Amino acid sequence: MILISLLGMDIYQAEALTKKLHKPLVEAFSCSDEELNFYAPSSLIIHDGVEQTAYRLEVIVRAPYEYQDREKEVVDVLLKFLDEIAVHQHIVFNYFDEDHEYTHVQEEYPIYMTETNTVKAETHEHDEDELTEEEVYDEPYYGDIISEFDQYVKEHPDATDKEVYEVLSGIRKKVTEEHHKSKKES
Repeated sequence: MILISLLGMDIYQAEALTKKLHKPLVEAFSCSDEELNFYAPSSLIIHDGVEQTAYRLEVIVRAPYEYQDREKEVVDVLLKFLDEIAVHQHIVFNYFDEDHEYTHVQEEYPIYMTETNTVKAETHEHDEDELTEEEVYDEPYYGDIISEFDQYVKEHPDATDKEVYEVLSGIRKKVTEEHHKSKKES
């Protein structure tokens, strides 16, 4: 099995990119469709404390030794497609002996989920009237809730954690209601 890891990639682009890459890479490797997989974790490439997503992409190609002679073709395909994803790409090949590879397949299931054998939940479009206040008014509140809370803490230095939490929750609820009310009126 061939596994191509895309590290430091925006994960929201991964499915679309790998769909474009799959067939050209199967051809470049001269392998079967089932032999090729991608791994795109939620990850960051960081250099000197600065995140490099969409700037630098690290690609690790793990494949059996038999594919070593296809390396140049594979790099050409990767660079053609990855150039639209990141400014710089670094590609490393790790080869392994297939004698040390094991796969277990449960025969009653297809080897891979596909668009035709996967059940997807339907999305439901909401009318503005059906949405909750939090869904409609999800912008942050920039007003001052701290002063009222600070006042309570000063006046009640011996309040329990539960009492403080209840007061803070009440302040939050009141401020949220006032905020949503003012947004509806504007």
